[in-house]
Amino acid sequence: MAAEHNTLASKIESIAADIVLVEPSDLPALAELHTHFQQLAELAREGGCAERFVQAAVASTDMVESLILGDVADADRVLRAVTGTVAAMQEVIRDGRDVGEVTFPPELKIDPDGDAAGGLAHPAALPCNVDEKIFGEFLTRQQTAMEEMEAMILAMEKTANEDSLLALKRLIHTLKGEAALMGLDDVERLCHITEDALGTRSTGEMIDGLLQVKDWFSQVFQACAGKGPMPASVDEVLHQIAGDVSPAGAAGTSPDAQSEGAVPGSDEPAGPVGSAEASPAPSAQAPPPSGGCGAGGTEQVDRALLEDFVCEAAEHLESADVHLLQLETDPGDTEAINAVFRAFHTIKGIAGCLGLDEIRGLAHEAESLLDRARKREVVLAGPPIDVSFEAVDAIRRMVGTLRESMAKGTEAPPDAGAPKVLEHLKAVMADPSAAPPVGEQGGRSAPARRDITLEAFDEGRRPLGEILVDRGVATPQVIEAALQNQAADEKHPPLGQVLVAEGKVPAREVAQGLRTQSAEAVNVKEIVKIDAERLDRLLDTIGELVIAESMVSQSDELRQVASPDLIRQLGLLDKITRDLQETGTSLRMVPVRATFQKMARLVRDLARKVGKPVNFVTTGEDTELDKNVVDRIGDPLVHMVRNAVDHGLEADPEQRRQAGKPEAGRVELRAFHKGGNIYIEIADDGRGLNRDALVKKAIDRGLLAPDANPTDQEVWNLVFEPGLSTAKSVTDVSGRGVGMDVVKRNIEQLRGQIEITSTLGKGTTFSIRLPLTLAIIDGMVIQVGRQRYIIPTLSIIRSVRPAREDLSTVLGRGEMLNLQGNLIPLFRLGRLFDIADACDEPTEAIVVIVEDEGHQIGLLTDGLLGQQQIVIKSLGESMQGIPGLAGGAVMPDGQVGLILDVGGLVKLAHGD
Repeated sequence: MAAEHNTLASKIESIAADIVLVEPSDLPALAELHTHFQQLAELAREGGCAERFVQAAVASTDMVESLILGDVADADRVLRAVTGTVAAMQEVIRDGRDVGEVTFPPELKIDPDGDAAGGLAHPAALPCNVDEKIFGEFLTRQQTAMEEMEAMILAMEKTANEDSLLALKRLIHTLKGEAALMGLDDVERLCHITEDALGTRSTGEMIDGLLQVKDWFSQVFQACAGKGPMPASVDEVLHQIAGDVSPAGAAGTSPDAQSEGAVPGSDEPAGPVGSAEASPAPSAQAPPPSGGCGAGGTEQVDRALLEDFVCEAAEHLESADVHLLQLETDPGDTEAINAVFRAFHTIKGIAGCLGLDEIRGLAHEAESLLDRARKREVVLAGPPIDVSFEAVDAIRRMVGTLRESMAKGTEAPPDAGAPKVLEHLKAVMADPSAAPPVGEQGGRSAPARRDITLEAFDEGRRPLGEILVDRGVATPQVIEAALQNQAADEKHPPLGQVLVAEGKVPAREVAQGLRTQSAEAVNVKEIVKIDAERLDRLLDTIGELVIAESMVSQSDELRQVASPDLIRQLGLLDKITRDLQETGTSLRMVPVRATFQKMARLVRDLARKVGKPVNFVTTGEDTELDKNVVDRIGDPLVHMVRNAVDHGLEADPEQRRQAGKPEAGRVELRAFHKGGNIYIEIADDGRGLNRDALVKKAIDRGLLAPDANPTDQEVWNLVFEPGLSTAKSVTDVSGRGVGMDVVKRNIEQLRGQIEITSTLGKGTTFSIRLPLTLAIIDGMVIQVGRQRYIIPTLSIIRSVRPAREDLSTVLGRGEMLNLQGNLIPLFRLGRLFDIADACDEPTEAIVVIVEDEGHQIGLLTDGLLGQQQIVIKSLGESMQGIPGLAGGAVMPDGQVGLILDVGGLVKLAHGD
């Protein structure tokens, strides 16, 4: 019996840990929970548990099944009832209480006496308008936070200093803001008074009280997670930490805190932490008047908290952008709606905690609109989706203003456009008729539904219909008919619900199919965020390690006395250090997905502005690049995408139809690896570059001689000349050539190259070639006298030993090398860098042919020493700006080698 009791207890604790993270819309998690309750009911029967306990397990199983099938009106209430059932079961199994003494939620309909038994408090219900996923993530973080808090308090008991005190206050301040966001009123009150006490009382006399505060917090979070009873009232802890300060209403109490036990507008007592009844609905209480971004006393907010908010807000806004774009295609995508809701909800709560009233007010109204969309009162199409985009843009603008004001040390001014967006939001909220009615997609045909809404959560899962067919539960014809009925239903119910309602598949089989689907899910990788500066230091250290290892391994003194075993071990050390370098470099690699997603939003807004239908396609979003490259490629891509939409595509859809093209223009952004580099291409199917117009414009500007006959590539490169544009009219968006000189310069600074291919009437493609990382390059080490230089291998075309007849001197152009009929300028590095012992006879030297922007030159060297990876180092201020030099590198013998700037050398050779 003891073993059975332990198994039962283990199962209940497992359910309690999982259920706090379950959302009503998370079908895989619900299917898994359904299985657990089935197993729990069987264990309870086999273990001889009371019938009331078994009934509770069976009733919970049925309630989870109703959630899966969508048969309940208030899914949140049902899930809370199931959570309360688990808590009651814990009291019976873990705490040893009699099953007749505990209270099961009335929704289970197994307790005719209602709340007949008293006893220990149940876990707090999820506060109203708090997203379950956010609440679960909050609880997960608190375990680490409480461990850190306890360590800080114990350390302060031994050695109290200003830094440790500030760290503790920062942790408590952060918890206060998060607790306010989660509706945990008593946690917020205790944090507030503790924070005040830390500023007025000596740390030594507060240690016991601080530990008591920490323990109370821990018990609350354990109870909220369903892992224990709620602790006693907070009053005793408040008194302990505040000394003689009255916790209920004296100075220091949070102005937002309610009097103990009272709920505004209700005669019902509040729970010890906060409950659904204690928190108003999103739109039931308007936010305070909006001020500037820094309104509300942010001057007293810890700067680190504001910095964290700026970074986190950027991530939430990016997520909102992505999911709003998804909703334009599928307004009924529940997961996308929830994701946008969570973004606004989180920003609202943290902004409110930090006193950013303007941001909070706007996020509050946007959240209310998304909440109505979650309840299917509003369809996110037409004005609702447009105003949601406006809200994202406005908040992003205010966050940017806040960032700039923090950098300057000034107060952030109010945002001029925010009131208009707020007014627009309220208008859409007040007049639902402004949005398309529920079930209509603004006059457009409903998009094709996937097999089941579950696919929106994880594209890697097999469709439910396929699973049911494989298990022999349904035929393909039955699934196809159900899918058609599902698409015809304006509410788009889950496929499983349609099958059960039509009597085609039993509910138990649908639940089993969902469990199978859940079991096939792919494990999600755990992501750890790391400070970029620390990562840079790590990579620098790894680079120094590689150099030091090379110096040791290639030491002549060591190799003269080394045994075969030592040589083998040195080889192993070399392999390990190279692997470490490769792994370290990969840590900086990030996918270009985020950059491409920003371009998707840019195209959407721009297409509307210029009045062109545009089909924007991206491929290769998972291609990885060095983070520094990704950060710096954004602006060039913005210029080029704008040009593609505004100037590349035809101005009138009728022009496209006459040319035999689809009415909607196509702009494609793609990324891929090739030859050790990454390529990013922007292609459009528009009108293409007009060679004759470009040549005429270049001749008028004096860039080409009237009798010149340039190649296509030379003509296309004219668009990179400052100010050269063939646009017939100047727009406020772009024109081919406007800003393209900046694009070219930025890409060259990334050691990249850009090429253009274009066909008149067919379209244009811009191809950008970039190195994978800016920290390491592949270089060819060359000898010039006693000095060594590195040439980036990307710039090398070939190397030759010239014959006497291949050398000549051209008037006004200097020495030239005849290479397969082409005259190439010959550049003597020894003379440029004043190296006395450099080889001065070309026929005895090696000429390395390098290229930049289509121009080639030959570099005269004493010889080639070999190719190797080079860790780039800055030359320092004293050597900045020297023509022909791009940086330095520490060679394996510890000496410094200089990296040649091929672009600069080419310009010197051609007299630019």
